[in-house]
Amino acid sequence: MVVVICHFKENLDWVKNLKHRYIIYNKNSEEQHLYDINLPNVGFDTIVYLKYIIDNYDNLPDFVCFSQDNPFFHCENFLDKVNEFDFTKKFLPLGKTYIRDTTELDRTIEYANNNQVTYELPIKFINSAQCIVSKELILKRTKNSYQKIKDSIPLEIISNINYLIEYLWPTILGFNNELILSLNNC
Repeated sequence: MVVVICHFKENLDWVKNLKHRYIIYNKNSEEQHLYDINLPNVGFDTIVYLKYIIDNYDNLPDFVCFSQDNPFFHCENFLDKVNEFDFTKKFLPLGKTYIRDTTELDRTIEYANNNQVTYELPIKFINSAQCIVSKELILKRTKNSYQKIKDSIPLEIISNINYLIEYLWPTILGFNNELILSLNNC
């Protein structure tokens, strides 16, 4: 497993406790000298997750964990969940799971339709899109489709598209229908 971390300003001392390899994508311009992979601060967490998938599509590990730099905000037991993952499941949410409600449902569906993301209702999501997912599920979508989603993110402004991608993350990765709604995933 590789843990893909989107970093901006949070303390990353916790990564020393990971039992798996990790990659930090830094989006803090003041810390560029500290990291090998530096990106502009656009696109929230999902732009990092998409970049990782696209850049590694032909050489993905069997499992990928997607995380923000403070995963404990959404998953208090994040380290235990990741370090003790049993690799028999195809995915594991690392945050509370919800149904996309009516306030953003129309926009989420419109985004999905415009970006060839096939969905079924209800659309379920995980806070900050934090999850562990199998290579098998990731590869059910083409590299070009991930690129199309990434290209839909405006780089000049903060946009609600970032949230729409987060809402669709389990759908994009192909486990929306199997995702169990819970406020107690962590």
